[in-house]
Amino acid sequence: MTTSGGSRGDSNESSQKGTTMAVSPNSDVDQLNQGFVDMSLNSNQDNSWDLFLGNKNGDGGGWRSWVQPDTKKTDESANNQISGDYNYVSEDELLSDDYDSDDSQESHDTRKKNPWFSEFFGTLDDLTPQQINEPVRQWHCPACQNGPCSIKWYRGMKSFLTHIKTKGTRRPKLHRDLAKLLDEELCRRGAMVIQSGESYGKWKGLDKDVKDHEIVWPPMVIVMNTQLQQDENEKWIGIGTQELLSYFDSYEAVRARSSFGPEGHRGMSVLIFDTSAVGYLEAERLSKEFESEGLGRDAWDHYPNVFHLEGNKRQLYGFMATKEDLEIFNQYSHAKLKMKFELVSYQEKVVKRLKQMNEDSQQLHWYKKKVAKQEISLKALEESFWIVSQKLKKLEEESRIVRERTQLYHEQNKEEMDFQEKFFKDQLKVIQDARNAYKKEESKRIEKSCVDERKEKVESSKEMKGKVDEIA
Repeated sequence: MTTSGGSRGDSNESSQKGTTMAVSPNSDVDQLNQGFVDMSLNSNQDNSWDLFLGNKNGDGGGWRSWVQPDTKKTDESANNQISGDYNYVSEDELLSDDYDSDDSQESHDTRKKNPWFSEFFGTLDDLTPQQINEPVRQWHCPACQNGPCSIKWYRGMKSFLTHIKTKGTRRPKLHRDLAKLLDEELCRRGAMVIQSGESYGKWKGLDKDVKDHEIVWPPMVIVMNTQLQQDENEKWIGIGTQELLSYFDSYEAVRARSSFGPEGHRGMSVLIFDTSAVGYLEAERLSKEFESEGLGRDAWDHYPNVFHLEGNKRQLYGFMATKEDLEIFNQYSHAKLKMKFELVSYQEKVVKRLKQMNEDSQQLHWYKKKVAKQEISLKALEESFWIVSQKLKKLEEESRIVRERTQLYHEQNKEEMDFQEKFFKDQLKVIQDARNAYKKEESKRIEKSCVDERKEKVESSKEMKGKVDEIA
């Protein structure tokens, strides 16, 4: 958990090792993941939580410290190393107020132990009132932790208090609780923030108790002088409901009714608005418009002009309905036909709902931004998908062509190999036949040679025998 605190701008700050900042974009929403590594403490920074972002000189970020280091510490922890990852959450993810405080029954000390504030007040307890009010001391906001403002400096307690008391777009409830808690803590410790040239406690503001009053619900506007004339039965007739709505169609009334008595139309009608804070604002806007033109309750009660100065038309008057007005309206109505209404708290029905609508509108704006970013991301993904699909199709086509060519080459090579195989077999057969014929001829030649040689030997022996016989 990221915490907040102050750091004094001493001139003898020792040089720090550089930090590594890793930034990686996300396809849905641009998020930054920042890792803070290779962080060290020297003797002047022992026992303090110093996280450095980039360069203190302003060329890559600021630096974070919970509390001014104690210069009286020894150097025994001078070479301690602090390393780790610090997740930097995107701004969009922090818009909703994920903190719900119910500290009405908790003591001040118990509230200080809140996980969001415990480290902040733990470091604040180690400071004297003079150190807290030092104008050069810088502070981080614990209510902004894990957000884009978590690395922001607030120079002096005055600037820090202004931030937590006026923050309205991100975790406003958490900031207000921190402001109340810090004000009480500073009062207890006698460290109220008073700038030079300013005075404190010389003025009185509004009462802290919120004044409330009851209003008629649903919101209604009484419209007077809606009688027109008497009919043949001497009964009064007046404006119709649809005609009355058409006169004030720009104010978004949902229904209209008129009051009737024994003599007919009583000249009293009512415009009924939606049972919402917006409906009340519309009714109030119509009432103020009547009043701004001098046609409000006071004009009707004291100096009404039944007819308009220009022409023969009756002049309508209007004002916000009260309980007494509706009791007069229902005077001659039967039980089932009486105008139904109730008295409710203005703060509950209007103020709180408007605040909720404001929060909902901020939430809606946040969701719209998120959806817009998602649409941009989706469009980028679609374009990437289309490009990849085209590349894939091209690769598939190329693979198909390669397969076809390979098949063609295979068939051609097979035909050629078959032809060569047949050719070599024929050649081998010719060679084999020639060899066999040669062997046969050679055997015949050898056999004939042996026969001739045998004959020669026989003839030779015969000649020798003849010569021997002659000699004998």
